[in-house]
Amino acid sequence: MREHIPLIMVWTCVVITAIAAYTDYRSARIPNWLTMPAIVAGPLVWWWVGGMRAFNTEPPLASAVGSLISAVVCGGVLYFGLYRTRINNDHAVGAGDIKLFAALGSLGLIRFGIESMFYAVCVGVVFTVMRLAWRGVLLSTLANAAFILVNPVLPKKMRREINKENLTKIRFGVSIFIGTLFSTLSTPGHRPF
Repeated sequence: MREHIPLIMVWTCVVITAIAAYTDYRSARIPNWLTMPAIVAGPLVWWWVGGMRAFNTEPPLASAVGSLISAVVCGGVLYFGLYRTRINNDHAVGAGDIKLFAALGSLGLIRFGIESMFYAVCVGVVFTVMRLAWRGVLLSTLANAAFILVNPVLPKKMRREINKENLTKIRFGVSIFIGTLFSTLSTPGHRPF
């Protein structure tokens, strides 16, 4: 059963990701002034919503704790999965993307956060493949990706050096916005029409 998320929370997530997409596109940064207030506000708002919704049946703090857990899970998936992964002394994903997903988890709870993350990754893969094909470097980039995956298990003499010039940086903010918007519009009850 899906938890009921108030429309204001869901559409706040869409607005935050739209602003993040713009700033990421323009400056390759997702600023803390955008993500941190959302991460902090999520548990406070859910504490209030939980208290109003289930005054006698559920402790108001339960919704706030759920929001905190959602923020940790949604941000932690990327942190432990990709941010800690270093390729040529550079992070595989930016800290702004991680904080943005933590904000989505904090405001939209775990199901919405992970669903938005899934759609964002799908959109990001399509964008990346199209961009690499357009630039004519798709096959060489796929070869690099394969070596990045297998280098740790290969003997030292068979490992391939991955040059920084062969790596491609992708700004993920636009994909996060599209994934969040798709997650919002694909859920009955979240559409404004």
